[in-house]
Amino acid sequence: MEEDSSPEFLLFLSHKIIVFMIVISIVILLFLSFQVMPVSLGIDHTKMNFFSVAASIFFLILAQVLFFLVGVLLGTRFMYLISNIRHVILFVGFFIIAVRLFMEALEIRKGRRTYLFEKTNQFILPSIAQAINTFLAGILFYFLPVDLKKDLIYLSIFSFSFSLPFVFIKNKRNSMLVISLLYMVSGGLLSIFSFYFLFI
Repeated sequence: MEEDSSPEFLLFLSHKIIVFMIVISIVILLFLSFQVMPVSLGIDHTKMNFFSVAASIFFLILAQVLFFLVGVLLGTRFMYLISNIRHVILFVGFFIIAVRLFMEALEIRKGRRTYLFEKTNQFILPSIAQAINTFLAGILFYFLPVDLKKDLIYLSIFSFSFSLPFVFIKNKRNSMLVISLLYMVSGGLLSIFSFYFLFI
């Protein structure tokens, strides 16, 4: 028992927790990138030229990245004031995002998040709406082991990976069911993460 409470063991344990938190933060960025899929599905590449499709994908990814960046920068301005209750803040914040993902999943399954864009400027507002969760997560990332440059790269790669294929998918109905399922899974895992944050 004395060995288990040694400084070396505590340092090892702390390192393991930090590594696990970094992994969780990357997984959360993956979940957040799912939000580009419903909007990407509505980009009608058959009625838009290559430049318009490329611009739509670019601005969709940009919305995710910028909202996350603004959230992180905003978090540095005031989150330190409540660092003594960071566990509760992380729990409440990520649980709210999980609930929002569950609600979005139900809306998507009912076909109420089916977008159809024929012009680049038509998807700007839906893109912003889909990035609200990313903004909230960015604020909460103040309490996570953040490497901002890497996190922005991860989010960009994930968002691109999920946006590009869904632009060219033709079976919209089955795609909405898949997206809804991914939202449900991410919401469920994110709620588990939120409880983990409460007890670490």
